[in-house]
Amino acid sequence: MSPAACTKQGFLAPPDADPAMTAKVGSFAPDMHFLVEPTGDAEDLLGRAVHVTSAGGWTIADQRSPGCDVRVKRSSADYEKSYRMGLGDLTALSGGYGELLKLEARYGRSVEAEMKIHNLETLTADTKGDCGEVIVKSVRIGTGERKLLRKVEGVAKVHVGKGPIGVSAGREAASDAEDEIRWSTPQAYAFTYEGGIHRKVFELDAQVPGTLRNGERFLFRFSASEDAYLVAYYLEENGAGAVLFPDAALPVPLVQAGSTLIWPPSVQNDVQAQLRDPNVQERGTLVVYAFAERGDFDRFRPAALTASTDALAYAAALTKALSSVPISRWDRHTVTIEITPNAETLKP
Repeated sequence: MSPAACTKQGFLAPPDADPAMTAKVGSFAPDMHFLVEPTGDAEDLLGRAVHVTSAGGWTIADQRSPGCDVRVKRSSADYEKSYRMGLGDLTALSGGYGELLKLEARYGRSVEAEMKIHNLETLTADTKGDCGEVIVKSVRIGTGERKLLRKVEGVAKVHVGKGPIGVSAGREAASDAEDEIRWSTPQAYAFTYEGGIHRKVFELDAQVPGTLRNGERFLFRFSASEDAYLVAYYLEENGAGAVLFPDAALPVPLVQAGSTLIWPPSVQNDVQAQLRDPNVQERGTLVVYAFAERGDFDRFRPAALTASTDALAYAAALTKALSSVPISRWDRHTVTIEITPNAETLKP
């Protein structure tokens, strides 16, 4: 991952599939997206808002907008098919985003999703009223199974505090199937969306190092064409983590239009990547939310939204709360940061 790997393209568009998976994911339409877990509320998914951030994936609102009316059209489509895709290509309902983020934090791109589906029918929405900028247009229903397959041996555990990013040592035994789900009753497992593909959205440009050497000092740089208020947290591979900002030194992290915000600010000590075992490579995930309006930042900052200090609990609460906020007012970036041993300090 390059330092600018989390920069958005500037338009609402499907996130690119993992390049390593290109040859494997060509068997389904580019506008079809698979759910992390199937749901029995197939009809109720239709017309719900889809929140799209090309740097941070997709989530579906937990309920339809009050002014959205949907008439359901059904069509039979009985077939069996297998799919394989990267973990980052899966979509969660907003209430389940925390679980998806936990998987991403633990495995990064080292996990592939393998699905075997017996499709039975497709539901399509004929909508009226104010449903949202981007909505679920159709859902596919069937039975099947989904496995998450790990491609590399061992996983790592990360410890993050307000100072240096420290990473604990230790690996778990390699395992083929990390997570497995089977469902024998027809449920929605995939959807297509409608609307807003060329709509200009509020966006944040982020320069974040994707790879760091043990002991390397670093900075995060954020810029935007309009004012942006930021919230950022760092997740360990086991799902735990810490909010990086806002904090006492940076209570209102503001990227002024046309300028750059650097974290940590000069009033703080700089941070460095630190492996607890200098011989063991580790991984963490940085998640950054940007808000176009100060009022939204004040409503959704960690202290205002939840009493919990757990970053994953905050992520879940925030994603659910944002179901009512137009995507033109916020943006999200997730970046995997690999911390590698430094050849000069490796232990024999």
